[in-house]
Amino acid sequence: MDKKDSLLKKAFGALENNLLPTESQKEIMLNRIMLECENENASCIEKLKQIVIVYPWRLAFAASAVQAVAFTLIFGTQYTNLFIGVLGG
Repeated sequence: MDKKDSLLKKAFGALENNLLPTESQKEIMLNRIMLECENENASCIEKLKQIVIVYPWRLAFAASAVQAVAFTLIFGTQYTNLFIGVLGG
């Protein structure tokens, strides 16, 4: 019975050691934490730059929406009708 118990203890010990992070994994985690701390201490402009870098499509969609609203307010519905006509509508 002792032999089975020691075998099980060794098996679980090996599993436990495999679950621990390696040195390279620890280094990666530390780098990610440091990057997040750097982002928290960033100014508004730096945060905006980071958002644009991560989600460039959001900036493009926002610029397109602002442009459409601004030109519609300036030129009225003729601008909207011209734009829709160009697209074949």
